[in-house]
Amino acid sequence: MTIEERHDGTILVTYDSTRLTWLMLAVGALCLAIAGYDAFIGPRGTDRLASLLGAAGTCLLVAIVFLERAWFQFALATRIVTWRRRWALRQRSGSIPFGAVQSVLVERPIGDDGTPSRRIVLKTIAGEDIPMTVGYRPDADGAALRIASRIRALLGHDSGATHMHNVQALIAAGKTIDAIRILREEEGLSLLDAKRRIDELTQSK
Repeated sequence: MTIEERHDGTILVTYDSTRLTWLMLAVGALCLAIAGYDAFIGPRGTDRLASLLGAAGTCLLVAIVFLERAWFQFALATRIVTWRRRWALRQRSGSIPFGAVQSVLVERPIGDDGTPSRRIVLKTIAGEDIPMTVGYRPDADGAALRIASRIRALLGHDSGATHMHNVQALIAAGKTIDAIRILREEEGLSLLDAKRRIDELTQSK
């Protein structure tokens, strides 16, 4: 995922996985070519042929599933978010005013305690989730966290104060699991680190 800041204050966030898709298609085509050679010129047994065809099918499936392109424009002049996203064979697009975005979250999949995988999600006042990418992408350098922070600043969100207020309210209500989830989404923490933070906040009360 990349971010581009224009001279008029507009932010453009994009993601394109077509390089991976083409790589998978090339590997799949190579497997089919070898399978064709084995079948018609140099037969080497049905097991190898079945393996090659299976590998080609897997490559095609991966190419389709991982094909994702996203384009999100945050226009400061009009205060409108315009977006379009293609994932596999589905395509979605839309536009919403800045004021309709309630929060900008950074989500991690449950059990992701190694190299972090993240995605940015826009949560609207109407309760809709708009993921900027459908899949979770490896984010060892914290780029997703920086992009989300820049988007929050442009939207005028005081993200730190807002999410910590929500965390403290959930702790007071006894909803520690929800509090942990918010910490992981907002700060990109591991499950263990988020639990430690919640324990510290609970003990300080």
